Formats: sequence, structure tokens, C-alpha cells
Amino acid sequence: MIEDTEILEKEFIAKTAAKYRSRENEVEENSPLDFLPGFRADLVVRKYGEVRVIEVQSKTSMARSPRMKELAEILYSKPGWSHDLLLVGEPEKLESPKGAQPFAEEEIRQRLAEAEAVLEKGSGEAAFLLVWSACEAAIRNLVETEGISITRVTTAVYVLDMAVMHGIISREEYDYLANMMKYRNAIAHGLGVNGFSDDKVPELIEGVLRLLEPEPELA
Repeated sequence: MIEDTEILEKEFIAKTAAKYRSRENEVEENSPLDFLPGFRADLVVRKYGEVRVIEVQSKTSMARSPRMKELAEILYSKPGWSHDLLLVGEPEKLESPKGAQPFAEEEIRQRLAEAEAVLEKGSGEAAFLLVWSACEAAIRNLVETEGISITRVTTAVYVLDMAVMHGIISREEYDYLANMMKYRNAIAHGLGVNGFSDDKVPELIEGVLRLLEPEPELA
């Protein structure tokens, strides 16, 4: 299973490589270094006889990379070589009880039913929060099903970013859910919400049901 920090690092490496190539540098990815056996640099960038070794790390991966100091010391002594360490920000971790896990599908459907009951009693905002929790759980489960491990309880926006990034939801779905998330944030934090109506509850329920019921495969 791919860890979320590993995905972020790989994407940052790809973007950095593209940036240097656009400036007419010669770029090698995952490149072995003759002077440091067994080590592969994320990027080796060459131009005009100068060589830059670039490592992309998060705080988590730095703790697992004891050879970074050794690499930096060797490169410091090599004329024409330099070393860049680029840090990737890790997703914000939310404080939550130990062992917190996304709802299973049965629990998600139960949450939707509860939301409908609450809506019938006239509590649209409360119902909306119930639906949003089901929605976020459904997306987290889909991300995990694709073999992407979100190793920390992260913000909803990060979960949405991971989902659209890997084609789990469409860009249109992402834009819609990002807009719904704004209402969720305001309501959950005790803010008055202009433009909110009870109609958003059944609308969002339909969206969650679509997430739970993937499109049938073509024959």
C-alpha cells in the first residue's frame, strides 16, 4: 500500500524535474551515485558542467534516511557538485481519539438515514453535518481501496485532493464537494451561513450514494 507522504514526495519530484527540464537542464530521476554505493538520488540535474543532487523529503522520510548527512558531506568536497534538500509539507493531522477509523459502508448508509430523519424534523443544518460525515467517510474508504494509505487523520480538503488527484472523483465532483465543505466548515464552527438551504441535504445524500454505488462496467 502506498503511503500518503510517499505520494506527495513523488509528485513533488516530478514537478521539480519538469521545472528543471523546462530550463534546458539534463535531469535524471532515481539516479544511482557511483561515489555512494546503494544510494539513489531523487534527482540529478546537470547544466554547464555543474551537477546538483536534489533530495525531496518529508519529516517522516527524513527520519528514515540516515545517509543524508553522509551525502551532503561528500558533495561538499566535490568541485562542481551541490546538494539541495527540498522539504515537502505533510498533511495537517487532526486531533482525534485513538483508533478512529472511517465508517464502514453499512454505517455510512445508516448515517444517511439518520440525516433524512433529522431533516424531516426541521433541523437542516444538523442533517447536513450528518451527511457530510458520511460523505467524507465514503471518500476515505475509496482512497484506501485504491491502495493509498492515509496514515494520519487528516483534513477533509486533503482527502478530497488525494481523491481527485488519483481519479477517484472527477474534477466536477471535487468542485461540488469543495463548495459543500465550506458550508460544513461554517456550520460546524458556529458561524451563520448565507445561502444554505435544506435542499442541500438530499442533494448531498444523492452524491454520497453515487460514491457508494460505482458505475457498472461496460460489457
